[in-house]
Amino acid sequence: MENINQTQREPAIKKAWLRVILMFISFLIAIIIFQGIATVIYGLVTNTNLNELQEVFSDPNNWGITYIMQFVSLSVTIAIVWIFRKFIDRKSIVSIGLNIKGKKNDIVWGFLTGLILMVIGYFVLKFSNNLEVEAIKYDSLAIFGSLFFFTMVGISEELLFRGYILNNLMESSKNKYIALLISALLFALMHGLNPNISILAITNLILAGLALGITYIHTKNLWFPIFLHISWNYFQGPIFGFEVSGTITKSVIKQKVTGSELITGGDFGFEGSILLTFLLIGMIIFTDLILKRKMKPSNI
Repeated sequence: MENINQTQREPAIKKAWLRVILMFISFLIAIIIFQGIATVIYGLVTNTNLNELQEVFSDPNNWGITYIMQFVSLSVTIAIVWIFRKFIDRKSIVSIGLNIKGKKNDIVWGFLTGLILMVIGYFVLKFSNNLEVEAIKYDSLAIFGSLFFFTMVGISEELLFRGYILNNLMESSKNKYIALLISALLFALMHGLNPNISILAITNLILAGLALGITYIHTKNLWFPIFLHISWNYFQGPIFGFEVSGTITKSVIKQKVTGSELITGGDFGFEGSILLTFLLIGMIIFTDLILKRKMKPSNI
C-alpha cells in the first residue's frame, strides 16, 4: 500500500524543466484565447468595431477594459497553475508556497519593502532636481481601484513565476541560484514588449525577478514576494506618479522627470533608472545574506 501511494504522488511528467516548458506554453496559449474571447465579447456588448477597439485598448484612461483583461489573466493563471499542480505535479496548489499560517511578518515586510524602495527612489530624484511635482490631488480610482488592480497583477505573476516556475526549476536544478536566474529571465521576457523598453529597463526587470524570488529559494513561501510586488507597483504608479513598466496609470501625485534618462528612467518609469539597479542589487545581496544566516542548513 505504501508503494502504491508513493507512485500516486510521483509527477505525471518526471522532468521538472519539461513541466515548466509545457506549463508556460499552455499559459501563453490560454491567455491569448481567453483574452481574445473577452475582447470579442466586449466589442459585441459595447457595439465597438475592431478599429475602435484598438483605440480603446491603447487609451490609458480606459480602466474598464484594463480591469477585465487583468481579471482574465488572473483567472487563467490560477486555473493553469492549479491544473498543472494537481494533475501533472500531483501536489496541492497550497504547496507552491501559499500556506499563510505564521506568515503575517512576510506580508508586512513585503509591503513595506516595496514602499521603502519607492520612497527612496522618489525623494532621491526629487532632491537631485530630476523630478518636479506638478500637482497632488485625491483620486479614489488611483488610491482604491489601483490597489485592487495591482493586487491581481501581483498574485497572478507570483503564482506563475515564483510559485510554479521557480518551484519546479529548483527541483530540476542542483543550484537554486541558477533556477532563480532562469525564472527571472522569463519574468523579464514577459515584460519585454512593454512600451518604451530599454536595455537598462530589461536589466532592472531581471533584477526585479531576482529580488522577488530571492526569499522564495530559501523559504518556498509566496507571501513576501506577492506583497512586495503589489506594493512596488502600487506606490510606483498610482501614488508617486511614475509609469509602471512603461504604462501610464492614474496617480495621486502628478510629476514630471527631467534630466538624464539613465537617472530618471525616462518614459519607462523608475524601473528604467540606474538608481533602481543599485537599489535592487543591494536588496538582493542583503536579503540573501540575512536568510542564509536565519535558515537552518537543512532548509537551505
